[in-house]
Amino acid sequence: MNITSLNIRNYRNYERIQFNFPANCIFCIYGKNAQGKTNLIESIYFLSNLRSFRTSLLDSLIQNEKDSFLLEAKIETHNHNEDVKVIVTDSKKHLFHFGNPVRKYSDFVGIVNAILFCPDDLQIFNQSPKMRRRFIDMELVKISKSYTLTLSRFQNVLKERNIALKKEKVDDALIQVYTDQLVAYQKVIVLQRNAFIQELLEKARNLYPFFSDKEECIDAVYHTFVPIDDSLEMHIKEKYERSYEKEKLYKQTLHGIHKDDVEFLLNGQPILQIASQGQKRSYLIALKLALAQIIKEKTGQNPILLLDDIFSEFDNNRKKQLLQQLPKDMQIFITTTELDPKWFGDRPVKFLCIENGKVKEISDESRRFTTRNT
Repeated sequence: MNITSLNIRNYRNYERIQFNFPANCIFCIYGKNAQGKTNLIESIYFLSNLRSFRTSLLDSLIQNEKDSFLLEAKIETHNHNEDVKVIVTDSKKHLFHFGNPVRKYSDFVGIVNAILFCPDDLQIFNQSPKMRRRFIDMELVKISKSYTLTLSRFQNVLKERNIALKKEKVDDALIQVYTDQLVAYQKVIVLQRNAFIQELLEKARNLYPFFSDKEECIDAVYHTFVPIDDSLEMHIKEKYERSYEKEKLYKQTLHGIHKDDVEFLLNGQPILQIASQGQKRSYLIALKLALAQIIKEKTGQNPILLLDDIFSEFDNNRKKQLLQQLPKDMQIFITTTELDPKWFGDRPVKFLCIENGKVKEISDESRRFTTRNT
């Protein structure tokens, strides 16, 4: 997958700018801090996930004194082109695919399949389980439509069941209907989450030694509310049967996949307790590259890779080695405040110097890149 063109209007500090991107190339986005480097990859991430990785406030993405922003891109996927567009105004997202309105977010997310690494991602190890569940769900949603549908149905039934439990007189028959639905949906979700985590860690274990100078082993444990075995459905049913009286007392659903967690381990111990920042960073990079491998296997094409400030804390030799690890048939965007072309070796790379929302064109024939400020 490649993004071949990107049109930005009134997004962050970009007023009007259009990019044309060659396929399967590294784009090194460099410049001083607060010039718009991260804003550029954030716009691509937004097209992929319909959210920012830096804020939950949509209106904060709109340029000052403007009332909306537009992101529009052409995507090369499976040897054909797709057009996507997002317009945000009055805190609402308006989605378009091939110029036609898209009503469901789930039908839009994943058309642009992008993986992000940013320094804030390190919080996945020490923040609440909700953040780790979101990480798993966001990636499964982009590669499995069945997971998307099942998760949505589960969330709706969970909401209705909680409403029913809050009634002054609880309708036991209605609760049982909701419970049967939760059992069915959660069986699917637990199995898919568990399989995804196992596959992700299997691939990450093969990648992690490259980022570590020591003999270290990484792992992850999926914590859900029932044992995962051939009797999974029975375990879920029994859990709800045993807790039903307590649920009526507390007036809410007490167990379920909405409380799942993933525990990341280094040498058999929780990474949060023993790992340095460098070890956490290396672990996370291995996870992201493993995720890219899974997406390639599931969809038949590489995702777009967005690497924000990935070079910090790496020496020059490790930077070179990291770049050599990245797939050569993948489109990659890297932001950095420092630049040494020798880091990239023989990899095809285009350099974008960004200053106050403007892009300096590199006219050298061997590094030609086209931008147009309008």
